[in-house]
Amino acid sequence: MNRRHFLRATGVTLGLPFFESLAKAAAPSPQRFAFIYTPNGYYQKALLPEKMAPGVSPLQLTPTLEPLAKVKDDITLISGLDRQFVPGTGVHAQCGSCWLTSSAPQETLDGGFPTNTTLDQLIAKQIGQDTALPSLELSANDFADNKETKYFECISWYGPGYAANTEKNPRAVFQRLFGQSKGGPSKSVLDTILADAKSLQKRLGSDDQAKLGEYLESVRATEQRIQRSEATAKRMGKPPLPEPHGIPEKRGDYLRLMADLFVHAFQNDLTRVATLMIDPERWDSPRMYHDIFDKPQNHHVLTHTKGDEAKAKLAQIDRFHMEFYAHVVERLKATDLLDSTTLVMGSGISDGDQHNYADLEVLIAGGSWKRGHFHYEGQRPLADLWLTMAHSAGVKQERFADSTGMLQELA
Repeated sequence: MNRRHFLRATGVTLGLPFFESLAKAAAPSPQRFAFIYTPNGYYQKALLPEKMAPGVSPLQLTPTLEPLAKVKDDITLISGLDRQFVPGTGVHAQCGSCWLTSSAPQETLDGGFPTNTTLDQLIAKQIGQDTALPSLELSANDFADNKETKYFECISWYGPGYAANTEKNPRAVFQRLFGQSKGGPSKSVLDTILADAKSLQKRLGSDDQAKLGEYLESVRATEQRIQRSEATAKRMGKPPLPEPHGIPEKRGDYLRLMADLFVHAFQNDLTRVATLMIDPERWDSPRMYHDIFDKPQNHHVLTHTKGDEAKAKLAQIDRFHMEFYAHVVERLKATDLLDSTTLVMGSGISDGDQHNYADLEVLIAGGSWKRGHFHYEGQRPLADLWLTMAHSAGVKQERFADSTGMLQELA
């Protein structure tokens, strides 16, 4: 009970001293993590300062980073981290699919791909057990021909070869987050399943009993999530935003709406982990960047096009994505979530022209991370950053993919 509420409740208009006995210690806010993926790397000359030395330095607002001016004090830029490309698949296929993966490059557990449980899913297992949704996977790929395989579309994986499929339609995301379930499993149905399973257990061998035990645990988990969803819906009442009609026409509106949906999900504690694929590594379909260009642009082709005009367009696309990132940071600040949220944005390659898997850049906002520009000049694998984030979320493991140790200077 704060002082203002005390005065309202008693009808007193005079100022009163602070009463220690009425103060309640605020419960610590749960940690949240969001990962935003951009395709085709970045135009390096406009993104990074001309001169860089290993270590930490103040963040410079280069032409690409200028849209972050208002939130500069909340931003950490990391550059020079490496990933290793595994021969045998397309040069773009591993960019997004292996960006967050926990498999070392030599562990090709999924055909030629080193996919495994991704960082977001490891964190979700640690901090997502008390929410209606352990994690939320979104994509802003609104191309209708669906030519991409899961390796181009998905950055989140439950395990080798098992992608966490993305939702692209904001209306479907809204209904999943805030809609009432119709025809879903009820507690009475789950009770019946449990009763039948327990009666069957006596007639099973030891191996089948173990398998049944795992099934019963999954049923109990389903029941608990239904109960949490019902409690959350009752607590929220009216949804915090109108139901979208579908995918907005303008690209910026689409991205902001998808981000607003996961911010609202964080705000209502529906989930604590989210991923957003801005676009897949699509190579032959122009994309309209509204209010920037007067006609569609092919992001991938531009990375391989020589000349100043192509480079200027790449820089404009990068700035467009930075403007979006700044919007998400500001939304998190406006809802008092930024301090408890780690917001990450990056790409699986640094230079789209050279298909360079080394010298990657990662932006981090929020959380308790040290601020500034941390440059490693290829001295550390990207997995060291992911291991550091996993530990910050309470995930207890000594290695992550090809990690060599945590980036202690960031914590």
